[in-house]
Amino acid sequence: MSEHLSMSEKKKLKRQGILRAAIKIFSENGFAETTIAAIAKEAGVSFGTVFTYFETKETLYEAAILEPLEEIKPFFYEVETRFQGTPIEAIRQMIDFHVDLFSERSEFLRLIQQVLGRPDRFPKLFEELDHFVDTFVESITPVIEKGQGQEVFYDESPALIAQSYLSILNGMRLTFIDEPTHSIWPALTIQALRLFGPVTTK
Repeated sequence: MSEHLSMSEKKKLKRQGILRAAIKIFSENGFAETTIAAIAKEAGVSFGTVFTYFETKETLYEAAILEPLEEIKPFFYEVETRFQGTPIEAIRQMIDFHVDLFSERSEFLRLIQQVLGRPDRFPKLFEELDHFVDTFVESITPVIEKGQGQEVFYDESPALIAQSYLSILNGMRLTFIDEPTHSIWPALTIQALRLFGPVTTK
């Protein structure tokens, strides 16, 4: 199979392997304690090969955060178009998807926590994550407001609801170390939904 890959495809796969290894090692050890040698060993490549694809350790760390972030952006930036139905149906779909996504990406979430914990050390990355939050809030606000208009969501600031929701997503992998198949994840989707509603009437 591998002999049929073009040179550019082989390079792409090698780069992906290095990036996966970097996400794993950076998430376990943090930026300062991680060595390029450890990443190279995890990726099964030579020390010098890493620098063929990533100019510096800083560049590799940034890629380990920004490239996965780029992959998930559409599922946070396009809430109204990706998740259909009534406001509560759309939010339920969104939560199910997000919890599934992040239950599988514990290493990436640990990297996010590293940046959020040291904004002074990683200002560029922190700014990118801050923009991510702002854009998500902007994307989900019309859905929340529609649900509030139908009196199924709490009459609370949409920005506060959205930011609280992101806090749950962000922190769940620090609190729960269970496998993605564990029953805790569906339970967490219920807890996350309670941030929005439904409002119950007596």
